[in-house]
Amino acid sequence: MSRVGCMNNIREGSSLSTISNTLSAVNSKPRSNSINYVSSDYESLDYDHYESELTVREEKLNGYKTVVASNVIRWLIYFSIAICTAAVGIFIDTVIEYFCNWKFQSIRNCIDVKHSTVECLIIWILFTVIPTIVGCCVVLFMEPSAAGSGIPFVISYLNGIRIPRMTAVRCLLVKVISVVCVCIAGLGGGKEGPLIHIGAMVGGSVVEAWWKGFRNGPGRKVIGPLQNDRERRDMMAAGAAAGLSAAFGSPVGGTLMSLEEGTSFWSSSLMWKVFFCAAIAFPTYNAGKNVLFSNNTNPSESVHSKSIYFFGKFNENTIYFSYSEFPIFIMFGIFGGLLGALFVNINYHLSIFRMKHIISNRKKLMESVFVAMFVAIINLTSMILLNNCQTKLEISSSNVVQFYIIVIMKTAFTFMIGLLQMHCPTDSYNEISSFWLRTQEESIKSLFHYPIEAYSLVPLLVYCVIYFILTELTVGLNMSAGLFLPSLLIGAAWGRITSIVIHYYFPGTIGDDPGKYALLGAAAQLGGIVRATISLTVVFIEATGNVQFLLPLMITLFTAKWTGDFFTDGIYEMQIKLSGVPLLVSEPPPLTSDITTEDFMSDTVCAIPHILMIGKLVDILNTTKHNGFPVVASKVCFCRTRNIEHKCYGLLKGFILRSQLNVILEHNLYLTPLHDENYCTKLELLRKSTYTCHDTQQFQRLKVDEDERSIVIDLQPYMSSAPYIVRLYGLE
Repeated sequence: MSRVGCMNNIREGSSLSTISNTLSAVNSKPRSNSINYVSSDYESLDYDHYESELTVREEKLNGYKTVVASNVIRWLIYFSIAICTAAVGIFIDTVIEYFCNWKFQSIRNCIDVKHSTVECLIIWILFTVIPTIVGCCVVLFMEPSAAGSGIPFVISYLNGIRIPRMTAVRCLLVKVISVVCVCIAGLGGGKEGPLIHIGAMVGGSVVEAWWKGFRNGPGRKVIGPLQNDRERRDMMAAGAAAGLSAAFGSPVGGTLMSLEEGTSFWSSSLMWKVFFCAAIAFPTYNAGKNVLFSNNTNPSESVHSKSIYFFGKFNENTIYFSYSEFPIFIMFGIFGGLLGALFVNINYHLSIFRMKHIISNRKKLMESVFVAMFVAIINLTSMILLNNCQTKLEISSSNVVQFYIIVIMKTAFTFMIGLLQMHCPTDSYNEISSFWLRTQEESIKSLFHYPIEAYSLVPLLVYCVIYFILTELTVGLNMSAGLFLPSLLIGAAWGRITSIVIHYYFPGTIGDDPGKYALLGAAAQLGGIVRATISLTVVFIEATGNVQFLLPLMITLFTAKWTGDFFTDGIYEMQIKLSGVPLLVSEPPPLTSDITTEDFMSDTVCAIPHILMIGKLVDILNTTKHNGFPVVASKVCFCRTRNIEHKCYGLLKGFILRSQLNVILEHNLYLTPLHDENYCTKLELLRKSTYTCHDTQQFQRLKVDEDERSIVIDLQPYMSSAPYIVRLYGLE
C-alpha cells in the first residue's frame, strides 16, 4: 500500500483535478481571446476499468455465458454503427445532389436561355443565402456545439476529454441539416470533415440506444459491462473511422486516421473493431448510392455514383513517375506546407477577430449572410469578367485500352460542359463557370482526369485564389463546414497550373495528362493544413485505386508536414487550443527530461476516508469541484523528500468518482445492505451515472436530512480498488 502524500494519482478521471492549482491562475482570468488559454469547463473521461466489489461479484454470479453474450452484443453494436453511419452519408449525398441539380439548372437557364444577368444574380443569391440562413440558424438557436467540422472535438474526445453534447441526437440532426445547407449554398466548405464528426456522434448515439434498449429487460446483465466511457469512446472512434471510410471510400485510411489523429489509447483488438466498422460502412455506402442512382438518366451522375474510387480510377500512364521527378515532389510538398501554414495563420487571426467582435447571434447570422452574398456575387462576377471560351472536346483515341479508361470521364466532361455556354460561341463553354456550377466531387474529378487542354492557365489561377479566400471565410462560420474537399480543390488547381507550365515550357516531361501533378498538389495542400501523413497517404491510394503512386505521395505529404510544422500548428491543433480544451500534447517539450512529478504536482489533495459520516461526505462534495477523490485509510503524517515536506493523507485504498458519490447519496444506497439481491440495482445506478453525467449538472449542491448526517458509510464496496498512480520521482 502506498502513501497518498508521496504519490500523484494520474487516473484519467482525475488528471484535471490534480493540476487544478497549477491552472487556477489561468482559469481565474477572463478569456483573453488568445491561444494561451485553458478552460476549466471540461472534464476528462473515466477511461479506467471500473473494478470494485460490486463488479467482482457481478462477474462471478453471471458466469462465462454472460461474457460471451456481451462480446456478441459488442460486435452487433459496431455493425449497427457502420450501417447507420453509411445511411446518414447516403441521405446527405442524396439531398445535396437533388438541390444542387435544381440550383445549377436554374442558373444555367438564366445564363444560356434567358440571357438575363440580373435575374441570374437574384436566383444565385437566393440559392446561396436561403440555405445559409437555415444552416446557420439551426446551429445558433438549436445546437451551437454543431458548428464547424467537429473534428477538433472528435480528437479531444478520443483523447480523453469529455465534450458536452457530443452524443446528443439533436446535435447529430443539426449537424446533418447544416452541412447539407453549406454544400447547397456553394460555400467554401465540404461534407467530408463533418461526416467524421457525424460518424462519431452516430457511434455514441447507437451505443446509448443499445444501452437503453436492454436497460429494463433480461439483457441488462449482458449490456452492463458495456456501460462505461471506455466502450463508448472506442465505439465513437469506430464511428469516426466509418465516417471517413464512407466519405472517401477508404476503410484502411479511416482506421489509420482514427489512430493517427484521434485515439491516444490504442490496442490491436480496438484496431480490428475499428477496421471492421469502417470496412462495413464503405460497401454499404457505395451499394446504397448505386441503388439510388441506378436509374439516373444523367450519365455523369450515374458514373460517379457507381465508381468505388472517390477520385476516380487513375490509369498507369497517368501516375507513371521517374526518380528524376523527386525534386519536383519535394517542391510540391514545400509549397503545400507553406500555403497550408499561411492558411492556418490567417484562420487563426480571423478566429481571434471573430471571438472579440462577432459575439452575439445576430452578428454571427449577419456574417454568414454577408459571406453567402459575397460568394454569389464573386462567382457570377468572375464568370462575366473572365469570359474565357474553350472549344468543346471530342473523344478521339486510336488506342482501345486508353479509350476504355478515359472514355467515361470524357463523356461526362462533354455532357456537363455542353450546358455552360455563357456568352460563348456555339460548341464552346465558359471555363471558370464549370467550377461554380458543379459539385465539389465533380470539380475534383475534372481536375484529376480531364485532358490538359480542358482548362487554361488564367481561369485556374483565378479559381484557386478565389476558392482559397472563400474557404478562409467559411471555416469559422457558425455552420457545419469541413475543409477536406476545399483544400483538395485548391491544391488540385495549383497542381494543374504547375503541370500546364511544365507542359508548355518543358514539353515531353509529363505527357498530355496533368492528373499526376493535380493529385500531388491536392495531397500537399491538404497535408499542409491538417498535418496528417500516414492516414492521408493511404486515403489517396484507396481513393485513386492505384498503389504505384505511393512513394511520390509519401514524399509530398511528409515534406508538407515538416514545412508546415516549422511555422504553425495544424488547423485542428490550433482550433483545439483556441477552444481552451485541456489536451496534452503527444510529446513533452524539449529539455524537460529532468522534471519529476514532484516539480509540478499539487500536494493539496482532497482525500476521503473509506469510512466516514454522510454529513462529512456531503460537505466535501459541496465545497469542492474535483471530479474524483482518492479513498484512504485515515492516518495523518508527513514525509520528507529532497528537503521538501509533504503532507500525507493516509494509505491509498482506491478511487471514487463524484458522479458515483452523487448516486450513492441521491438514491440512499448507504441505507441498504450489500447483498446479492440488491447489488445489481446499485451497480446499474452507478453505471448509468457514468454515461449521463455529461448531460447533467455535475457539481450540484447536495442536501441530506439532519438525522442522516450522522450515518456512517463504508465506501470500499463502491470505489475502484486499482487506480493508476505515478511515483513521486517518476520522470516525464
